[in-house]
Amino acid sequence: MKLYHGTNVRFLTPKIIRPNRLLDFGTGFYTTTDEKQASDWAKTVAKRTKIGQPLLNIYELDDNYDKQLKIKHFKSPTKEWLDFVCESRMNINFKDDNDLVIGPIANDTTIPTIQLYLNSIQSNPDEKDYFADFAIRLLRADRLKDQFVFKTPKSLKYITTWEIVKL
Repeated sequence: MKLYHGTNVRFLTPKIIRPNRLLDFGTGFYTTTDEKQASDWAKTVAKRTKIGQPLLNIYELDDNYDKQLKIKHFKSPTKEWLDFVCESRMNINFKDDNDLVIGPIANDTTIPTIQLYLNSIQSNPDEKDYFADFAIRLLRADRLKDQFVFKTPKSLKYITTWEIVKL
């Protein structure tokens, strides 16, 4: 399977770097199966930082990854996914024991929904299930793309650099 990583800095070997911001699935090396999504991100980050140039790193995922790694796979936005994303986005020290987390992306268009959900459960925690159901219905309408987040050095051994493309 091909995976894509959009960036503005050339590198051959993927690394897990502690982020300086809160991300959907916490610390890890983020990839996607959606080439356009990764390309768009590379252009965005290059423009935003005014550093480097947009690059698309293409990786091949070893077919046996799922037999050797501890994987958390969210097939769609669910309450469990929403709680995982919220915990990751609220707590920079959030840790889980997975090697790889796969699931929908909470992108820039979904952040307002997630923030509304967080605000709602903070002011009325007894209605958490109601607010979660509402948020998930809104998020499913966004046709969320996927992300594969490699969270351990062990997991990175299952991807190999195939090509780096200048955009």
